[in-house]
Amino acid sequence: MKKISLLALAVAAVMSSGAFAETGTLNFTGNLNTSTCTVAPGGDAGAGAGAGVVDVDMGDVSFSDLSTVAGDGTVSAAFTDIDLGLSCTAATGKTAVVMSFDPQSGSGLDAMDNRLLSLAAGGATGAGIALVDGTNQIIDLGANGEIRAPLTVDGAGVGTADMALRATYVSNGDTQVGGAANASLPFLLTYE
Repeated sequence: MKKISLLALAVAAVMSSGAFAETGTLNFTGNLNTSTCTVAPGGDAGAGAGAGVVDVDMGDVSFSDLSTVAGDGTVSAAFTDIDLGLSCTAATGKTAVVMSFDPQSGSGLDAMDNRLLSLAAGGATGAGIALVDGTNQIIDLGANGEIRAPLTVDGAGVGTADMALRATYVSNGDTQVGGAANASLPFLLTYE
C-alpha cells in the first residue's frame, strides 16, 4: 500500500511541474455567406474538364508577334478574349465580384517579369502570359492584381456579372526557345 501511495505522490509531483505553462486564446474573425457563383466561359475561352475550369486557347504565335509591356503598364498586342459570365446565388446585398489570382499555386510568376504568368517548365522560354483588363492595362500578378465587376442582383437574390479580361503572350527578355507555351492560373471569386 505504501508503494502505491509513494508512486501516486511521485506521479502527482511530476504532473504538477508541467503546470507552469502559459495559456492563451485564439480569436478567429470572419464572415460566412451563402453566395456561390457558377462560371460560364465565353469569348475565346471554353469550358474545361471540371467545374470552374476555363480553357483558354492562345493559339500558335510567332515570337516576332509578341508584345512587350510599356512603362505605363499598357500592352498592345493581339489578345485572346476571356469573357466569364457569372451567376451567383444568395447575392442579396452584394454589389461586386472580385477575381483574384494565385499564380504560385499554378505555373508561378515569370522569373524575368513577375507581372506575368510563367510558362510551364519543359516548354517554350522567352515569354510569359499577361492578363490585361479592358483598358489594355496589365493585371500585375506579382502585386496581387485583381479585376472586379459590378454584380446585378434580381428580386430573387440571384446576381449576375460579366468578367472581361484578355490574355496575350509577352516577351520577357529571356532567350527565346520555341515549344509548348502552356500555363495554369488558379483564381478566387469574392463578393462585396
